[in-house]
Amino acid sequence: MMKRQMNILSRRTIDVAAGSIIMAVGIFLLGALHQFPLIENNVGQYLIIMLVPIWLVLLGQFLKSLLNKEYRSNLVHSPIKSFAAGTWIAGTSVTCILMIKHMPGLYFVVPFLIWMNVLSWGIFIIFCTFQFKKIIKKQATKEVHGVILLSTVSTQSIALLLLNYYQNINSSIIVFIICIGSALYLFSLGLLFIRFNSNYSIHKWKNTDCIIHGALSITGLAMTQSGIFPIQTLMIVWYLAFSLFIVVETIEIIRGIKRIKEYGLKQGILTYHITQWARNFTFGMLYYFTFNLVNRFSEVHPLSFQQSFMICLGWVVFALLIIELLLLINSFRIQK
Repeated sequence: MMKRQMNILSRRTIDVAAGSIIMAVGIFLLGALHQFPLIENNVGQYLIIMLVPIWLVLLGQFLKSLLNKEYRSNLVHSPIKSFAAGTWIAGTSVTCILMIKHMPGLYFVVPFLIWMNVLSWGIFIIFCTFQFKKIIKKQATKEVHGVILLSTVSTQSIALLLLNYYQNINSSIIVFIICIGSALYLFSLGLLFIRFNSNYSIHKWKNTDCIIHGALSITGLAMTQSGIFPIQTLMIVWYLAFSLFIVVETIEIIRGIKRIKEYGLKQGILTYHITQWARNFTFGMLYYFTFNLVNRFSEVHPLSFQQSFMICLGWVVFALLIIELLLLINSFRIQK
């Protein structure tokens, strides 16, 4: 009976993590798309324009879902899963930045969207604080996964949004927001370490665990775009993000091989799940962090390794996005 009720609810509402689709596609359009001038010059603007109504429709469905009492109750009483609500804040930030950079005709609505997003972020962070307390109180640290790092991702996305719109914003405000995001990252990482230390298994690795490096990449991106932090600090953050990227994605590859052996290629790695967009986002974010670092400092600092890595990563980001879109389309076909 309970399972039937959940199935009915899922048909009426949208997955709380659906904002990750906007995050992943948006960060590709902001970053890795520059590596493919043929696509960027011919259809780039159309892709950006298409993303805005898709974001609006998905966001509308999410807000409509929040009107459902059972949906809200599930979020409140699911302290770990509820962090996925941060995808809507980050997704909105990415969409607004695209509007600022590429859609001057919509510039008049951006201030309203910014402050609505900042307000939503404030509410979300308060909500996260209570959910963190629940996780600790219920001793649920063995069940946590990378989704809790969306507290950091959403926070740093607000810093990026303000930086891209307000050219002369007080640096203290940006540093304060970045520090909040960094504190949330360290706290979340601590909870994840407890889980890995007490309950580690390759089979229990989650798609969202890749946000471990993605959350650090967006922190580094915010630090880079702020223009406040010295190159030495930024390079430390970049190498930390790069190192975590290598470690985490090595685990992902091992996990993928094991899943193929156990379930076959299709069921093992080629079955669509909403959380897979987190991987696209994290790869795209590391690219965009590297892209900003290279553009800002390459003239005075040799960043040849970062430039070479960025080119390789760009192809991976593009390939993963195409694969994920094909999996999404195939999932619609199966549902019919």
